This record gives sequence, C-alpha cells and structure tokens, in this order.
Amino acid sequence: MKNLFILMFLLGLTGTISAQYSEKVKENTISRFGVKFVGGLIESRPEITYVGNDKDYVIHEVELSKTLPQYSFGLWGQKRFGWLYVEGNALYSKYGMTFDVTSFENSAQPLRKMTEKFGYIDIQVMGGLRSHGFRIGVGPVMHILANHDSELITLENYNQKLRSVSYGFSGAIGYDLGRFSFDLKYDKAFRTVGDHIYYGNKKSLFLETPDAISLSVAFAIVQ
Repeated sequence: MKNLFILMFLLGLTGTISAQYSEKVKENTISRFGVKFVGGLIESRPEITYVGNDKDYVIHEVELSKTLPQYSFGLWGQKRFGWLYVEGNALYSKYGMTFDVTSFENSAQPLRKMTEKFGYIDIQVMGGLRSHGFRIGVGPVMHILANHDSELITLENYNQKLRSVSYGFSGAIGYDLGRFSFDLKYDKAFRTVGDHIYYGNKKSLFLETPDAISLSVAFAIVQ
C-alpha cells in the first residue's frame, strides 16, 4: 500500500511538471493576433519659411507653430520564439499641423492660422528580445499616403508635390499582460514636414521631421 501511494505521488508530480513545461513552451512559442489602438505626439519644433512671388518679393511668412496629436488604429500580430519575438502592424494613422501665416501682398495682414492634415496607412514589422513579459524591439515602417487636406493650398504661389510612399524606423519597449500588450514607441520619419511643400518650383526650407512618440494598447483576439 505504501509503495502504491508513492507511485501515485510520483505520477501526479510528473504530470504537474509536464503540464507546467507544456504551458511554458506554449507561452514562449505562441502566436497572437488582434487589434491595436495608438495615441501619440508629433515632435516637430516651430520653424519659419517665406513665400516669394515671380519678382522675388516676399508675400507670405509661414511658420510651423504646433502639431496636432496622432491617432492610429488597426490590426496587429505577434509571434514568439523563446526569448525572441517578431510582430507586424497594419494601422491607419492621422495627425495634423498648424501654421501661422502672415501675408504682405498689399500691406501686412493679420496673422491667420491654417491647418494641414494627413492620413497614412502604416505597414510595420518589428522584432527584438523578450523576457518575463517585457520586450524591446526595432523595425522599419512604410507610410502609404491615404488622405491629405491642406489650407495652405489657398496661398498665392503655393504648390505641393506629395510622395505617395515614405519610410521610417521605430524603436519600442513593451510589456505583455495576458491578452494585452502595451508599447511605448519612438518613430523616426525619413521625410521632412516640408518634403511636399513648394513655393512655385522652389522647395520650402522646412527641415523639421514629423517624428512621433506614442503609447499603444493591443488586444489579442486570437492566441
């Protein structure tokens, strides 16, 4: 009888260890798919350019005065490989910028505020290290222009040449908790706020880049 109890104890212990091992293996190799929501800020400092006419007279002073918040939402997926991970995002992002415009066409006119709004489809792949729920990763991102609306287009001698696709690179730290994943991310844009802005045929001198700091929450619908 004593030997029977010992045998049952050993079998139970073996089963518990096996179940814990299987659960650990599953956790370290799991695939997760769901939705992601993002809120962030565009980090661009104030900057001034001038619009001239065909006689080379300044007719407008255009100052990038502030940026509007960035919001994103879309699909997200994550695959774990032990202490490594990779994830993909397909998000729709929108943000805007406000310009202070002073015109000198006849005499100096009161300052006007004009906005410019963008909508992008962001396709991104990131990968990196993970341990005890924490993650750190990096990866490239492709921005596909989906929408653009600018009040600057009403200015005399203003012209725009929009790029349909641009690129960037990101770094993020994150934490996974059950079906949720949280990330603090920095996005470096490989374009300037003035890439598309021309005064006649001359490109504007805006040199600031629309880099973003954001906080995201993803929820795994399938895992």
